[in-house]
Amino acid sequence: MLYIALVMILIVIIFGLLKYAMAPVHKLAEWRQTQETIAVYDDAKLDSIQRLIAFRNALLSLPEKDSIHLIVNVPDSSLGLFINGVLIYNVKMTRIKLDPVLRKLPQSMYVQTFSKPLSVAVSEASIVKEPIIEKVAPKTPEELTASVTSPDTLVHQPVFIKLITDNGIHFLITQNENLTSVDKKANRSFWSARRMERTKSFLTAMVKFQPYEFQPTVILEANDKALTAIYRALPEQPKVVVYYE
Repeated sequence: MLYIALVMILIVIIFGLLKYAMAPVHKLAEWRQTQETIAVYDDAKLDSIQRLIAFRNALLSLPEKDSIHLIVNVPDSSLGLFINGVLIYNVKMTRIKLDPVLRKLPQSMYVQTFSKPLSVAVSEASIVKEPIIEKVAPKTPEELTASVTSPDTLVHQPVFIKLITDNGIHFLITQNENLTSVDKKANRSFWSARRMERTKSFLTAMVKFQPYEFQPTVILEANDKALTAIYRALPEQPKVVVYYE
């Protein structure tokens, strides 16, 4: 009985590992089924130009109404806010890590995926979205004193953001420095939750004999204050435009 149990456990483990290994293939197949066919020139010399065109097309496809969107420009190492055809805010990223599956994406699939904005389905962060408060200029010395001594509700907090697009790409956007104990604790908590989430997903798929949901990931790091400003300016479910070479 023990031998049979061990064999069964081994079979389940092997089956789970196979599903894990095949998950990226299944994700790409899923993308192919849901994407429109776009003509792409099969010439490596034109790859950079075609990707730049895809980037421009995605920007042009953004809603024209007054809504702010996120721009991830890898060649420029920049993360920006875009509204009504204008880049209104920009910050340099200090670290960019693209999932190997995204890095090796065939040219045709890249153009099909990133020639239009990606819609964010899930938005989570370690900071809350605070309303922008419009302040009236003080008219008297008393009002001036009151305004500068009032406590600031937008106190610094560790900034760790997760955006998941409707096609399953996970954007993990974090501050680039963890100097205080609070920052370090928040950093450990964020990545620990990420590992637990993936482990739970894998074990669930293995036990229930279901396909493992592959999560292509983009990790971005930048200044904490800049990230706070960006996150609080974005709507709950923004569009994301991605460009990389």
